[in-house]
Amino acid sequence: MKYIAILLLFTIFSCSNHNHKLQNETKRNQQIDTVKYSYSVFNHGKRLFLLSDGSFMNEVYTFSCSGSGFHKKVSGTYKIDSISLSLFPQKIALTTYSFDRKVKPTKVQLDYGVDSLKIKTEFKIIHWETKTYLLSETYDYDYSEDEENDFMRFADYVNIGFEPKTSGMYLSHKEKDTFTSAFDMQQIPEKWQKYFLKKPIVTKIKNLKKVYDSEDSTYFFWEIELDKGKNDGMTKRLSFTTKDDMISLDIDSITNNSSFGKHFDPDFITKDYPIGTELRTKWE
Repeated sequence: MKYIAILLLFTIFSCSNHNHKLQNETKRNQQIDTVKYSYSVFNHGKRLFLLSDGSFMNEVYTFSCSGSGFHKKVSGTYKIDSISLSLFPQKIALTTYSFDRKVKPTKVQLDYGVDSLKIKTEFKIIHWETKTYLLSETYDYDYSEDEENDFMRFADYVNIGFEPKTSGMYLSHKEKDTFTSAFDMQQIPEKWQKYFLKKPIVTKIKNLKKVYDSEDSTYFFWEIELDKGKNDGMTKRLSFTTKDDMISLDIDSITNNSSFGKHFDPDFITKDYPIGTELRTKWE
């Protein structure tokens, strides 16, 4: 999957300090009964608190390890039923942190409406095992150069078998009870179902080609051609691995009967993975 790495800079220490601050700042939200949906990576994350009084708090934070970054809070009211959630934002509180630790954070309070500070407001509610997901159809470019949304990213994780053990960059909540529900494709709006595989795709290596960088002859990668293409349901969003996980590649180009991806291991030994070696989107 082609996600852009989010501000992985310098040292881990200062990032952990900022995370500690954010934890303290959100404790007061939890004094009223709440349901929390969230995701987080190394120095970036989102949290959505749905309070029992009908209000919500949406938090987004991004920090570099040198200390700079921002923490955005959007508050308002919400409506929820069994299949959808709608947020009605009213206020924004934005705190900006400088690289220079001697400079105090800049805090701004605004009425909701500034385009660059807007958030996703419409979500579908998806259940799977002990997790509940909030997925938005809104396209964004936060994590990829390509146009994509939560449903497309969710499909990526489902197709390679990461979900529901590990979640991607979309909001999720783990239920406290032990009741588990099977994944029901009918929960997914019809227009997005095409991104979900009904069963894993099995393909084989058709050709291997060593490609050198035109500007640096010491740098090279392996272009791997697989024996399935558009006619077999292949798309550019799919990822494949060998059974031993030694080859892992994302599909970056497709013809009717073939697909192509790049493998960047400089120690790759082709004789260990000859023509006909099997790759799958998911291994049981």
